[in-house]
Amino acid sequence: MAKKKPLGILIAIGNQKGGVGKTTVTVNLAAALGVGGYRCLVIDLDPAAGATKHLGVSVKSFAGSLELLSTDEAVDALVITERMPKGVHLVPSRPQLSELDSQLSRYVDRTRILERGIAEARAQYDFILLDTAPSAADTTTVAAYATAEWFLLSAFPHPLSLAGLTEALNDIADVRQQRNSRLEILGVVFSAVDGRATRLRSQIEHVVAEALPGRQFDTSISQAVILQELTGRGRTLFQMPGYTRIPVANQYLRLAAEVEHRTLNRDQFLAGQLDALSAARCCTPHAPDGPTAGAETGALIS
Repeated sequence: MAKKKPLGILIAIGNQKGGVGKTTVTVNLAAALGVGGYRCLVIDLDPAAGATKHLGVSVKSFAGSLELLSTDEAVDALVITERMPKGVHLVPSRPQLSELDSQLSRYVDRTRILERGIAEARAQYDFILLDTAPSAADTTTVAAYATAEWFLLSAFPHPLSLAGLTEALNDIADVRQQRNSRLEILGVVFSAVDGRATRLRSQIEHVVAEALPGRQFDTSISQAVILQELTGRGRTLFQMPGYTRIPVANQYLRLAAEVEHRTLNRDQFLAGQLDALSAARCCTPHAPDGPTAGAETGALIS
């Protein structure tokens, strides 16, 4: 049987405010898609190297996004594959990425520095997730906005997070007009959500629903101590034995299924004509040649 052509779907993930869970969303969403049989690449575009640390990689040991953006180094030569979640590879970051501008020619178009690497990645991966820096002025964020076809907004149900969303929406509108008309908002996912209903949370969700009708995900990610614990250990939820019994892991599987549903049906989704996921499909993403829904054996790392 011929190998299926990779989907090559490019999603930038961020918010114009730090500390809103974007990196935790990035790595666990990638791992959840990997459980479903998709090949995923995480490219860490933040000099703080959050995704790199979340995936247990030393920020002092490897070349990565700095070389991808400033040299002709191939993606294959930069990806880390060992001890990653099933189906997930990483192009790591390190603090020296903050010096990127000094490594680039003064004549280079900074909106296009991701294009070569992304073209290579699209030929190999189904989903490419860009973990962006929390500043629209950063060269890496500018390049991500200019290259991606989807932007996933990560937010906490908090007023400061909402302010970051507002800034991001303005930036996306500007990019769509000036540089990348294909960029669309994939959705807004709320994480660190307190299960108890609060007036503030309801108000913020109402504001998002008004500003972005149809773009808030049905799934939200609860507060969970295990997420902080795993961050410190450099692992994702899906590298834990028995992850299907962890409530927040199942939330990420549902989020991944929503991402799959929207990106594979782009035209219907953007036209507001995409049906909601059926109960049978909302539990996990499932690539046509991937594992059966709920399969977890291959995702475990001892």
